[in-house]
Amino acid sequence: MATGQEEKDFVILRTYALVWNTPFKIYSIENIKLLFPINPWELLYFMVGVGISFLIGKMLPFEVTFIIQYIIVPYAIMKFFTKIKLDGKMPHKFFFDYLIYKAMPKQMERFRGIKENDKIKFVTPVVYRMGFVRKAQ
Repeated sequence: MATGQEEKDFVILRTYALVWNTPFKIYSIENIKLLFPINPWELLYFMVGVGISFLIGKMLPFEVTFIIQYIIVPYAIMKFFTKIKLDGKMPHKFFFDYLIYKAMPKQMERFRGIKENDKIKFVTPVVYRMGFVRKAQ
């Protein structure tokens, strides 16, 4: 019964979502046209990478070539922070959330930290996944 055309199981819906999410690009700086457009976030991360490589270069006991120190390392840092996602987040947000997690108390009750010597008393039955109910003591 094949008529040469297979039935489609899906319908293509066209939207204009990309119209509202236009990427920001820098095309020129002070009337000097750039060879290619630059994303502002990539430029920011590249400049942070230059700063990091400058500080590391001052601490190292040996000399690092200019190209490695000020071009390759900042470019690698920029690509890491713009392309790679850790746990579904951008790396800077992941590291910030990780620091917050490390600073938080590990034992909490009602979103407040408790001390290890505090006693916790359950006033309502605690229901576990297996169906076991523990009564208040």
